[in-house]
Amino acid sequence: MPDPILIHDDLELYLIRRFRELLSSRLEPVCSDVKVDRVEPSGESSSWPARALIVRDDGTTDLELHTGEASVGFTVLAGTKKSPKEAKDLAAIVRALIDELPSADPSNPVAAVTSRFGPVMVAENQDRARVYITATLRVVARAH
Repeated sequence: MPDPILIHDDLELYLIRRFRELLSSRLEPVCSDVKVDRVEPSGESSSWPARALIVRDDGTTDLELHTGEASVGFTVLAGTKKSPKEAKDLAAIVRALIDELPSADPSNPVAAVTSRFGPVMVAENQDRARVYITATLRVVARAH
């Protein structure tokens, strides 16, 4: 049997599952029926879900043997460009929930949040309002 190696979990997959749980437990109407995924909806924006959160892992910089700093982007699509309140409200909640990610749960790869930026409105060609947030997360690899 080979010696164990340290491997980082699929951070996007973990964050997608976690944000589905976190958002579904919120009572604010803007948190209901949010589609959380790693890819944006395709096709005409009229066929998109009313609210979407797209999670993108932009890579991890190794800090030590078992830890790294992961850059993550969160895109909120909701409301319209003319009426972006729903997108802004959901983005504000997502930003606050980022602080809820670290825990001592051994299945959680997120040890700390080291920075957050945003939410920032992004110019968009389609009618949906787009708000973007970035975060740097301290992540821990596991022996496999």
